Amino acid sequence: MKNRTVRICFAVAASLGALTLLTFIGQPAVAEEEAAPQYIGAVTCAKICHKTAKQGEQLSLWQASSHAKAFETLASAEAKKIGAKMGIADPQKADACLTCHLTGHGAAAEAFGSKYTADEGVGCEACHGAGSLYKKRSLMKNREAAVGAGLVVPTEATCKECHNEKSPTYKAFDYEEMVKKIAHAKPAAPKG
Repeated sequence: MKNRTVRICFAVAASLGALTLLTFIGQPAVAEEEAAPQYIGAVTCAKICHKTAKQGEQLSLWQASSHAKAFETLASAEAKKIGAKMGIADPQKADACLTCHLTGHGAAAEAFGSKYTADEGVGCEACHGAGSLYKKRSLMKNREAAVGAGLVVPTEATCKECHNEKSPTYKAFDYEEMVKKIAHAKPAAPKG
C-alpha cells in the first residue's frame, strides 16, 4: 500500500510539474509587448514608414514645421529675453520651457531609445506617444492594433497641453485651423 501511495504522489507531482511547465512554455520572461514604451525619435519613425511620397512624406512635413525647431527656438535671442523676464537663465535647460519644446521631457532616462535625440524638438512622439511598441509596420497598418500598442491619436486636448495661456508667447489657438497646418495623413491608396 505504501508503494502505491508513493507512486500516486510521484504521478501527481509529475502531472503538476508538467502542467506548470506547459503554462510557461512560450511565455517569455518579459515580452516586448509588456516592456515600457520608449521614445525612438522622429527619424526612426520616418525610416520605418513615414518618409516617401507614397507614405505621405511626414518626415519632410515635420522638418519644415515649427515643431521640429521647437528646441532650437529656445536658443534664440527672443527666447532668452523671455526667459530672463521669467528668471530663467537658459531656456534650453529649463523645465518650464522644455515641457513643451522637447518630446518626452520629464520622462525617466530608460524611456528613451538609443536613436532618440533631444535636439529634434517636438517630434512625432510628442503627439503620438512613445513609439517603440507600435512602430512595426504590421501594427501601423491596423490603427486599432497600433492604438492598443500605445499609439495616441491626438485631439484638441493633446495640442492644448502646450498651446495654452501658460505659454509666455501664447496666441489664440484655433485647433481646426492649426491642425490643417500640420496635417500629415498617409495618402489614400489609388483605386483600380
